[in-house]
Amino acid sequence: MHERSLPSLTAKGKGREGTQWHLGWWDFTHALEGTRRPVQWSKSSVIYTAHELQPLVLGRHFPTSRQFALPSPPQIVSAPSAYDPPSVLSVSSTDDWLFAYFPGRGIDGVGCLWRKGGQLDNWIVNESWGFAVGDGVVTAAWTSSHREWIVSETGTSSRLPPLGPLTPLGSPLLLLVTHACEIHVCGLPPFSPSVTVSRASLLRPCTTDPPPPPLNEQPGRIGGNKICTKAAVGLCYRDSTMLVAMRTQLMPSQSSTQTLQNMDIGLSMEVAQPPPDSPFLAEWELWGEECTISLCEVRVTYRYKIPPVVTHPLPPIYHRNSRLTDLVFVCPAPSQSDHAPGVKSEPKVSASETQNLYLAATFLDTEDYTSLPKHEIVSYAFGSRDLLGGPGNAHWTLQGQTSRPGNDTRMPCFMLPSVGRGGLLAGFVDVRGMLPRRKQQPKEAAIGTITVLKLPELTASEDWDSVPLRSHADYGNVDVPVSVALSPNEALLSCISSHLLGGQTSVQALPRRVSGGLASITASHLHGDLARQLVAAIRSRNSPSDIMHALSTPTLPLEIAVNTLYNTFAFTEGNSDGLMEMWTPELLGIATEVYSSRARRLDRGPEKQLCTLRWQTAHELVSLKACCGAFSACQEGDAYDLDAAWQLVGLSGWIIELVERLFKECVLVGDSPVAAPPTPKERDLPDALSLDNPIFLHLAHPYAVSRLQTALEHVKRFRNHVGKLVAKGENSHIAKDVLMDITDGSGVDLPLLGPLLTEILQDTKQLNAQDLRRSLASCRPVPSLKAHLRKAIGKILGSKAIDRARLFIKASDLVDGVTQLSISETAPRYKGKDTDVVSKGLLLPRQPGNICLRCGGRSESIADGGLVSEGSVGWQYWQKAWRWRCVCGGQWVHTTNVSAMDMSG
Repeated sequence: MHERSLPSLTAKGKGREGTQWHLGWWDFTHALEGTRRPVQWSKSSVIYTAHELQPLVLGRHFPTSRQFALPSPPQIVSAPSAYDPPSVLSVSSTDDWLFAYFPGRGIDGVGCLWRKGGQLDNWIVNESWGFAVGDGVVTAAWTSSHREWIVSETGTSSRLPPLGPLTPLGSPLLLLVTHACEIHVCGLPPFSPSVTVSRASLLRPCTTDPPPPPLNEQPGRIGGNKICTKAAVGLCYRDSTMLVAMRTQLMPSQSSTQTLQNMDIGLSMEVAQPPPDSPFLAEWELWGEECTISLCEVRVTYRYKIPPVVTHPLPPIYHRNSRLTDLVFVCPAPSQSDHAPGVKSEPKVSASETQNLYLAATFLDTEDYTSLPKHEIVSYAFGSRDLLGGPGNAHWTLQGQTSRPGNDTRMPCFMLPSVGRGGLLAGFVDVRGMLPRRKQQPKEAAIGTITVLKLPELTASEDWDSVPLRSHADYGNVDVPVSVALSPNEALLSCISSHLLGGQTSVQALPRRVSGGLASITASHLHGDLARQLVAAIRSRNSPSDIMHALSTPTLPLEIAVNTLYNTFAFTEGNSDGLMEMWTPELLGIATEVYSSRARRLDRGPEKQLCTLRWQTAHELVSLKACCGAFSACQEGDAYDLDAAWQLVGLSGWIIELVERLFKECVLVGDSPVAAPPTPKERDLPDALSLDNPIFLHLAHPYAVSRLQTALEHVKRFRNHVGKLVAKGENSHIAKDVLMDITDGSGVDLPLLGPLLTEILQDTKQLNAQDLRRSLASCRPVPSLKAHLRKAIGKILGSKAIDRARLFIKASDLVDGVTQLSISETAPRYKGKDTDVVSKGLLLPRQPGNICLRCGGRSESIADGGLVSEGSVGWQYWQKAWRWRCVCGGQWVHTTNVSAMDMSG
């Protein structure tokens, strides 16, 4: 391979402006030779890649640096040196299945299927099976009954139909295209007890299972064996008929090999001519990559006495250029009828409506390898039609093609379908460029652009802007992206360069919608664009980490993040059908991630402290809801299941502690001059003594007040129930005493708090809806709610529900003062570090558990082995609800080697 071109300088001496770089044909060998490293970005925001040298699948959570490796199948564990790194990776749309194919080094390859456990990094080998030499996997795709959500510019939410054929039980199908030009349709549990594979040929009609012997096994075949080198699977909405496109290559057949071996190459005076009937002469010029794209329809059915997989080849597509580098299908989303803003709609796809499917292909012509390859992008438009003439008729028909010829200044490097943008994401790299002159060499540089191409025209879309394509720069050289993957919400792009050049991984920003038809993006339009993406992520159950990456950037003003969350709340409420409280915990979890990410990235200062208080307040709200659910699960009429007594005692202590902290702030603010009529000095007071403190959200929003009231009502009822019972054993006697100390020794009177909070709740329901929504989005009361807060604080201080002496002075403080033990001094600093984020119990040191990637909370109650089968049934039911996610909605990872995780993002 040629060495990379050395950088050249535009000028010498003081007039030097920078370093010039330029690319050669060798920078695109990964596309020409098909040596791209597979990469997948799952819906849980994990980027899966293949190890550079070993047969391993690696996962890295974005935006943290949490990395892990998937367990290897038995075949690779027994002989790891006999297999190459995986050449195919594919994650299901439900994010619970992952497939990888490991080519063998002179032996059969191995396909492995993993199933995800309760944690993000917990994958279990479900099944593995072999693939014969010459029949390896070229590409993989998934079908699923999972329906994605999309949000229009007006805020209307709608669900897309299922993509591809459906199974009776809704389980996904794994579709594999092999080198032998066959498709393997793999059925997964629970549809079948184990993986069931149905094979069918893609080169000729096939209605039987198993299929007849492949064409490659037929003796005496002229032309050689057809080997599939590239393939793409086209899935359409509400359509059980798929379209498979293949690029094949002719290899010497067995008869040709035997003829070559039998030829006498000895030197003789009498040169013997090969027999005229020898097929070797006819095959010689046919070997290599064919100039066609093979097409085949694949239909999957589940009917009695009907083959499950039926294939019907279509006429191939001819193209004069023989070097195909990219092949991808794009299925546009169904048309959405116009509705009023805030009204949910359903995309319309009727059985008789013609559906469109586009195939995009990139061709390179290297000529004599003396210059950059000539390139061309071609799109092929297909339309569907009803099978009125019987199963022999084609379902898909080619309706036309469009070509986009290349130029000498840019080269295409990737193509990806984008449902949200309704087109094709294309990356173009400049053939040469300039690195700016700086004292320190830049670590990255803009080497091209990312553009949205309309289909089938292949022209740049006017609705989306173009963004720079950035790459790693080192000593004047730049890396061309080899493998790319789209984030789950289509907000970011992951690019990986060649492992021969270091295998650099970068994250790229993607084009955003242009506002008002102008080539600029306004701030208000940015709020709405990100808010719509957040709403779609919440409804689709996707991780919003790729969207949070932009909102948590310290350079982005905090007000923009608040406005984005406000629009997210508004869009969700407009499509909630009066069930906004069902989505409020999800939205509070989003707010927790936004403010906690900003707090981790900011240096010490007022904004860091403010963001910390905001995400803690949001986390307290979702924790209150979880505590109410735990009490309700263990409640039996007016009594509670005493098998969960200790667990409920722990929840009661956490709730009382939260109320005491809230009322302490009320006392401090009530005794300060701020409690008097508003004065200009109010804004100069610190947050701890002002009504801007985020903790007062518990008294300003109906959702927060109602959850606080319900939680305290449960604590009071639980205390009364336990207080009437006679402790029969030492354990129960201790639990009763601890509960009495928590409730009776606190600085609040539970019987008086109920009516007081009810009155405050009625006042909050009369407040302005927009003010309440913005307060919940910003996780702190807005200034217009200060009058209500002064009134609520006045009611609290004027009642007998609080005992100031017990509120500020605890028995432990007196004990610490006598023994000179500074236990209470360090408690606020490490607050929450030793508390289970789910059960609110005490965490034991060096115990296995899980940690939340969103809030950083730790839990041992839902870890492996923490879910016991004994004790309260209601508590177990409630506890299992948090097996997959934290109370804030974050995802779990094992605490093993947790020090390697950089929570700073």
